[in-house]
Amino acid sequence: MNMKKEREQTLLDKYLEDPEFARLMAQGDLIMEVTETLCELLEKEKISRKELAERLGKSKGFVSQLLNGGRNLTLRTVADILHVLGYKVSIMPFKEGQEEQCDIHESRLWHTRPGHKWKMGEILFPDTYFLGDAAISG
Repeated sequence: MNMKKEREQTLLDKYLEDPEFARLMAQGDLIMEVTETLCELLEKEKISRKELAERLGKSKGFVSQLLNGGRNLTLRTVADILHVLGYKVSIMPFKEGQEEQCDIHESRLWHTRPGHKWKMGEILFPDTYFLGDAAISG
């Protein structure tokens, strides 16, 4: 008999079948990626949490809560942190399970930089910092 062996489903696979659980996992993944990126930028720039807090006009405790996951990281807060570090962010979404980026980013870049076609892996600004699927530019 030639029976194909089906891959055993893991507990995580079973949980991911639940749309609510899958949604929460997607949120957690993005929060973790953004937080890790910010921490790596602080390390790269040799800036302490205390110094970041001073630049933001916030307490060191506030910054620690943000970077430890104890506080909600809003887009405004992420933009504020990147701004005081001298960075900008460019988001490149992709379809789950696919390596290629979608063309949303390309069309937006084309409008902001007429005549320029963005290519995969191209450096968008001097000293661009790529982490995962986001390009942090400074």
